[in-house]
Amino acid sequence: MRHSSVLFTLLGAVGFVGLLSACSDGSPSASASAGGASGSGSASASGTVTGFGSLFVTGKKFETNNVLVKVDDSGETSCTIGLPAPGSDDSCGIKKGMVVTVNGSFSGSQHRASTVRQKDAVEGLVQSVALDKSSLVVMGQIVLVDSTTIIDNNITNRDLATLQVGVDHVEVNGHVQPGGIIQATFIEKKLANITPEVRGYVSGHNHSATPKTFKIGNLTVDYTNTPPLGLSDMPSPGPNGDAWNGLFVEVKGGQFTPGPNQQTEGTLLATKVEPEDRGIGNDVDEFEVEGFVTNVVSVNTNTRVAHFFIGTTEVRTTSNTEFREGTIDEVVLGAKMSAEGRLDNGVLIAKHVKFKESARLEGEVESVTGSAPEFTVKIKGLATVTVKTDSQTRIDGSLEAGRQVRVRGRVISGNTVIATRIQERSGNDVELRGTVQSINGNVIVILGVSVDTGTINHFESVSGTSISRATFLAALKENESLVKVKGAWNGTAVIWDEAELED
Repeated sequence: MRHSSVLFTLLGAVGFVGLLSACSDGSPSASASAGGASGSGSASASGTVTGFGSLFVTGKKFETNNVLVKVDDSGETSCTIGLPAPGSDDSCGIKKGMVVTVNGSFSGSQHRASTVRQKDAVEGLVQSVALDKSSLVVMGQIVLVDSTTIIDNNITNRDLATLQVGVDHVEVNGHVQPGGIIQATFIEKKLANITPEVRGYVSGHNHSATPKTFKIGNLTVDYTNTPPLGLSDMPSPGPNGDAWNGLFVEVKGGQFTPGPNQQTEGTLLATKVEPEDRGIGNDVDEFEVEGFVTNVVSVNTNTRVAHFFIGTTEVRTTSNTEFREGTIDEVVLGAKMSAEGRLDNGVLIAKHVKFKESARLEGEVESVTGSAPEFTVKIKGLATVTVKTDSQTRIDGSLEAGRQVRVRGRVISGNTVIATRIQERSGNDVELRGTVQSINGNVIVILGVSVDTGTINHFESVSGTSISRATFLAALKENESLVKVKGAWNGTAVIWDEAELED
């Protein structure tokens, strides 16, 4: 279990090629501000496909008429992305849940794409599947799965337990974290023409001996016999041979051989190793990125100025940056976030940032059972919700009965959350955020908790404007709508007093 004093040491600010040009104080420059959200200019987004009818990326709509589409390493084709044809779940090879980079332009609130590029996080052999199906290992990478992960219909019953360990190959789209951890957004089985490939952060680089190797997670990459052209974009290893450590790279290979621990380890013979190409320019008037915080350079809670990385994108906030669904002190390694603003000389100057875990709850700890690292926590008033911790969970403060805590995590079943972070708080507020599982009149169910909206008087739309109860309920869709409800514990029950639609 990780506590606040334990941080990833794998990454340093010097480890991100081409991303460390920064503004002196993070304040917007006049030239870069010229476009403005109310004007027009260039626009890019990197994140998850959330819908069709044009293309929605992290909830933002891009018109996609005759755009250049590139799926993984296929050639670019001109295509119009719209609603999938009847009986199909893709449009121009793009499927919901895939991670894409979109380049284009905006005029006012309208966005238009010119190119769409999809890239997977790993494609390779399935080495193990957890019994609760909350994770699997693919070619040495730990793939985390939650209720938001889309399982393709070419996997029997969309059930990961049907995958044959040591036989089947899959392609995983998702957000990559250090240490070979991928939060999956989309998983599909590969039936033929498998080219093993992986994207991740380099560690343990050894170029002075034979074989020449480095690691991505538990995968050993052997590049001893990689053709020089296949390494031409990589920097010099440096005098100590460690200049690659911390770089985010894409590796393509030939033969993959499972290691001594066939469920977690293995060696890939590389045919090509190259630094990550984000596929966008250094200056974009409006840019949005989604992913996990991979490096925190500095956070000043007094000035509300932070300097950190989401994936490989360098982000700086200013005193005017709006923090949504969280506060600046929650900018920590492993937090899932999105940030939107202006990309200035490769640095994202954030207009707003948003915390994006699939579940969040806050309240008083009723009980804690189990032993490290697999504690089970129950929150008073939310007794049906089971919060589990694992070796990846970060705990800030005391985890014991009577403490007020905020839990962020991923839902792996109807009412079970694996916590990514548990933070001690103060007060007696109760909060619940998750996907609406069912709707029955005024009663909605979130994480197994029934919430009677008939007693709530304050409702908000996605944009934060006040709406009526009827409008709120009419907007809900089961197993799709994301809602946050707030209330307080009165000693015997939770009294809910606010409900908000989320995106």
